[in-house]
Amino acid sequence: MRVIGIPFGIGKSEVTLRQMGVNQQNGQNAMEKLASGLRINKAGDDAAGLAISEKMRGQIRGLDQASRNAQDGISMIQTAEGGLQETHSILQRMRELAVQSANDTNTEVDRGEIQKEVDQLAAEITRIADTTEFNTQNLLGGDFKGKFHIGANKDQNISLSINAMSAQALGVSGGGEGQATYKIEGSGTAATGGDLDDVGLVAGEQTLNVVKLDNVTLADGEVANYGLANDKGEVVATSQDGKDFKLLDGAYKASNLSSANTDAAGEISFDDKVTNGTVTLSADNSDGSISNIKATATIDTNGLQTGTYKVVTEAGGNLAADDADYFEGISWHATESAYDEIDSVLLDSNGKLAGISFNGTDYYNPADLSLDGDATGLAANVIGDAKVMFSVGAALDDNATLEVKGSGGIDVSSQEAANAAIKTINNAIEKVSAERSMLGATQNRLDHTINNLNTSAENLQAAESRVRDVDMAREVMEMTKNNILSQASQAMLAQANQAPQAVLQLLG
Repeated sequence: MRVIGIPFGIGKSEVTLRQMGVNQQNGQNAMEKLASGLRINKAGDDAAGLAISEKMRGQIRGLDQASRNAQDGISMIQTAEGGLQETHSILQRMRELAVQSANDTNTEVDRGEIQKEVDQLAAEITRIADTTEFNTQNLLGGDFKGKFHIGANKDQNISLSINAMSAQALGVSGGGEGQATYKIEGSGTAATGGDLDDVGLVAGEQTLNVVKLDNVTLADGEVANYGLANDKGEVVATSQDGKDFKLLDGAYKASNLSSANTDAAGEISFDDKVTNGTVTLSADNSDGSISNIKATATIDTNGLQTGTYKVVTEAGGNLAADDADYFEGISWHATESAYDEIDSVLLDSNGKLAGISFNGTDYYNPADLSLDGDATGLAANVIGDAKVMFSVGAALDDNATLEVKGSGGIDVSSQEAANAAIKTINNAIEKVSAERSMLGATQNRLDHTINNLNTSAENLQAAESRVRDVDMAREVMEMTKNNILSQASQAMLAQANQAPQAVLQLLG
């Protein structure tokens, strides 16, 4: 008997059901992209595109932050430039006063009044340098050396350093009246051949001269060469009997200075207006041993700037070097006769002996030979207060302290001094102008940097958008298509379900 097969449409229904599921899933994906605005919502959407997009996003955010960094740099530069703008104004006023003082229609009293204003103006220049800050960082003290990070990646920097702009650094400090005091403390005995560990200690920007030594009797009766000289080479103070210091030429006023047989203490004050020069204090006791110690200093505060300074030294003694390359100190071995000449000495900012030139041979310590800070001086006035310590003997506690108090600006107290001051102030104005020009040039560069960074970020943002963002029109079209296909699939599935019902009706 022949069997007639009747197709019930079940296989077609399964195909239709599967296709309807595909259309619905595609429609859901399209709606997800339209809702987020992104073509890539998860790595499965486009693994390579996701990696590229994330790198671009890092670059974009880095460029945006670099732009903000550059804007902060401009703010810092404007702060520094604002301080220098006022410094310029002060220097112009100081120059005006110097020109006024250079006119001999002014009496000494008149010039004294002009000097008072110059002193105050110099102090204000230093105050501006000391207090001009950005985010607690001092800008005009000479210590600022910074980098502005102006790129999205490492080492994309612009460097900026600002020179010291104090009155000392500009060369317009020093001159007026003040007070310098030596205090001599300690005790001890230095036998023949005893060492002086250091020539002297330096604080700030100073030049110290050690002059020849004169008339100090050692324990064995030999005569060492210790003494005191001014800038003309004249001995101005010495001790012959171990009890009193005497000023030989009356250039300075001494008081309360004495020494005993076993220890020495006291002070010497300089109250008169004095010029730059050398002052040396020395003493010995009556039994022939050195119980009071020596201290020498010449400090020139005119025109000093941050940098390395030589201390010209001429003294009796032999050089003591630790080895062929490094030199730690100077040792004096007392003799009755000739001097060995020390050509020059270099001291660091802490007063440590950093190098010395002796009979044409150079010895160096491995140290940075740079000095900074406010100037201090003996027999010359300074901006603010300062203290200088000197190592003065064989015993560790033997020392001399130099305290300097006072303030002063460039000297305009005479016609000659005022004329010299005009030139010095002109140089200071040029220094400030050069610094402001450098700051202005850097600011203009940062302006262009910001424009470049913003343009780069904008272009990179557009590129990242093309990788990651959805094409709205295309995705709407895809969603509409998938909706139509899904509805068609539902209709066809309904038709497929009607075929088995028709067969059942024939059997019934």
